[in-house]
Order: sequence, then structure tokens, then C-alpha cells
Amino acid sequence: MRQRLTGAFVVLTVALLLGVLLVRSYTADGRLRAAAAESIDERARIIAALVDLHHEEGRPVTEDVLAGLIEPDQKIEYEELGRPPLVVEGDDFAAGNDGHEFVAAVELEDVDGSLTLVQSDEALDDLIGDDRSSIALILLLAAIVAATVGYVLSRLLAAPFLKLAVAASQLGRGRFDLDLPRTRIPEARAISSALKTSAGQLQERLAGEEAFAQHASHVLRTPMTGLRLDLEDLSMRTDLPEDVRATAAHAVVRIDAMDEIAGELVALSRSNAIVAGAEIPLRDLATDSAQSWADALGPYDRAVTAAIDGNLETTYTPGPIEYVLDTLLADVIRRSRGSVRLSFEADEEGHLRITVSTSGEPRTEPGDDRTIAKARALVTALGGRLEGSHPSAGLTILLPRR
Repeated sequence: MRQRLTGAFVVLTVALLLGVLLVRSYTADGRLRAAAAESIDERARIIAALVDLHHEEGRPVTEDVLAGLIEPDQKIEYEELGRPPLVVEGDDFAAGNDGHEFVAAVELEDVDGSLTLVQSDEALDDLIGDDRSSIALILLLAAIVAATVGYVLSRLLAAPFLKLAVAASQLGRGRFDLDLPRTRIPEARAISSALKTSAGQLQERLAGEEAFAQHASHVLRTPMTGLRLDLEDLSMRTDLPEDVRATAAHAVVRIDAMDEIAGELVALSRSNAIVAGAEIPLRDLATDSAQSWADALGPYDRAVTAAIDGNLETTYTPGPIEYVLDTLLADVIRRSRGSVRLSFEADEEGHLRITVSTSGEPRTEPGDDRTIAKARALVTALGGRLEGSHPSAGLTILLPRR
């Protein structure tokens, strides 16, 4: 995007400047030629006056006289009745002459004759050529300046969209703590608002699914547990017929089966992928998380080690787990010392256990545990739990497979 914006800015600037300079060049060309024509007319009249003065004084007009009246890039043609015409050229008249001369003809007053002064346009062509060379240099400098300014402006314009692209990628991974840009660009603000709305909807969905799972577990299992206890009491009464007690015992078995099915339904509601298609293997999740922690703790000279256990191909939606780990990372930096160890373990059912431990003593001013409370709320919304309250004592995250 930056390259296209920079190129567009350069093309627009050079095109506008080229149009202005071309108009200016052609205008200047016309004015210079008009001025040159007026100058040659004036000089022809002056030479004619000098020639008339020679006639008045009775001095003949020769080639040497005419040669002293012209410039090196001029030619004079003198015609007098009864005499052969005289033609005198300056030393530089023929060099580079393209045939587009400036011509001025004047009739003599004292004799029956005429004088024609011709000036080569080589000097004017050189001047115009220098002017156009200057235009080319100006265009080159303008292109360089435009490219520099365009690149800076394109970075400023593209920065919000690049940040939005990162936020959209995070949302696609299941994260809802998006780092959205603050900008006055209407299009970027519209995209930012849409991403913020989507992230809020994702967070509400997670909270709603967990609330549903807890409510369904309570609504389904609590009545069945009470009914099971009643049936067990009924099956153990000796004052009832044998067939009644057998039926009660059989009903207890059915209740146990229904309770197991209810548990499976609750577990199923918690195991659905948060963002379909965004899951990555445990191996990649652990590697990316460990690298992120190493980059963050590196400036504090704190080493990070990681371990992975269980089925490495078990897949998880990375966004929420990364969000939880990033939240804990801030607390680890603030309230602990020493090296850090991350342990990732997936059991046979896909439940994920992440253990965070540090080797150093806690800081002398541990601060509050608001970060831990925030992380615990996030883990709970995902259907898991967070054990521990201080990174120096160890933290354990238990999450279902999602």
C-alpha cells in the first residue's frame, strides 16, 4: 500500500509540475523570440542609419565597414542600385545554424537600396535548451522530494490500516483484546468500529456459552441427583415388594446414565471451537507463546524455558490462550524475579494445563493482584480455572479443549 501511495504521489506531483513548467517554457520561448525579433529590427535600423551616415560623408560602404557593424552570429546583406550586393557573415553565423534565423530588412534613405540583417537563433536555442535542461533537473529534484514526502505521508496514512490488519488477524485467532488505532481517517475508524464490535460479540459469546454450561449443569444435574437419592432410598426399603425395589434400582441406573449424558452435553458445549478454522497444534501454540515471553523478558535478562507434554497435535484456538498468557506475562514482569518456565500439557481428552513458575524471590513490593483477577476472569469465561495468586508461587491454568 505504501508503495502505491508513494508512486501515486510522485506521479501526480511530477505531472502537475511538468504541465506548469512546459507552459512556462513555451511562454518563455515565445517571449524570448519576440524580444529577439524586436532587438534585430532595432539593430537593423541602427546599422542602416550608420550606412546612411557613410553616404552623407561621401565614404563608400565596403565589406570591411559592414563587418565592423555586425555581431559574430549575424549576417548582413547590402544592396545598392548600380552596385553588386554585398554579403558579410560573422564568424559564428554558419556554426549550428538550423535555418530558423531572425531577419530584419530596412530601406536606406540616402540611396536607392536596402539592408537586410540576419541573426542566427543558435544562441537562443542554447538558452532555451539550458532552460529545458533546468526543467528536467527540477523535475528530477521534484520527483525525489515528492518520493520522500509521499513515503512519509504514505506511512502516516497506511499506519492505521496496518494496525487494523494486525487487529483483524488477532480477531481471526480468537482474541478480543484488540489494539485498535486512534485515527481521524473515516475509513479506518469504520473498520476499527466493526472490529471492536466483532470482538465484543466474541467475548459475549464466550461468556454466554460458559453461563449456559454452568446453568445447564445445575438445572439438569441437581434435580437428577435428588431423584437418584430418593430412588436409592426407595430401592433399599424392606417394606416394599421386591419388584418395586428392583424397578427403583433400575431407575437409579437410568438416572446415572442420564447424568452422564448431561455431563457430556455440558462438556460438548464447552469444547466447540471459538473461531472455526483458527485452531493450531499444541506444538505451535507452545512455541509461539514461549518465543513471545522470551522476547518480552529478554530486556530484563530473564531466561525462559518451555516444556510440552501429551499429544502435540491436539489443536486449540490460540487467541484466548495468548490473551491469558499475555495478561499473566505483565504480572510476571512486575511481581517476580529470575528465570521463567512454561509447561504445556494436553491430556487424553484434550484438556490443557499450562504451568507458569519462576526461580527468583518475589519482589519486595508485590503490588496488588488485579492482573491475576483479570486473568482468572478470562480463564473462567473460557470454561477453565486459574490456580495460584502469585507468579513466584506458581500459576496453573486449566482449560478445556476449544
